[in-house]
Amino acid sequence: MSERMGRLCDELRIKLHSIDRRLEALKSNGVAAFEKSQDLLESQLDRVEQRIYDNRVTVEAANIRVKTWLAEKRAGSIADRVLWKEHHKTHLLEVRADEAETYAIAVFELAASAADEAALAVLQALLARNDADTASDAEVSVG
Repeated sequence: MSERMGRLCDELRIKLHSIDRRLEALKSNGVAAFEKSQDLLESQLDRVEQRIYDNRVTVEAANIRVKTWLAEKRAGSIADRVLWKEHHKTHLLEVRADEAETYAIAVFELAASAADEAALAVLQALLARNDADTASDAEVSVG
């Protein structure tokens, strides 16, 4: 595995662990958190929205890299790789490996973005449920 891919795997592991911790916190503290403070959930929501906004350029670039790689992959063939190996075209194989690593990084960036979108959806759902529960409690009190 290349050093670049090793770093990518380490980054992925760290980000996935961070995402997992955030989701566990939401799951375990979700009901208690909005009962204690809707402001806390709204603050978390703001942070996630800001992170998504901050990463939009990276995500757009990742989408372009993925589309480019897929188009080039379709254009290339297994026969090309076999010929490159037979004719010792290592520089072409290196380019192919570099492009595959770039694709992997782009897909990782999209996955991280999707995880942020999922966290945003959970926070929005918690806030919406809190609003509904509050309205329901108000109706019961009045009625």
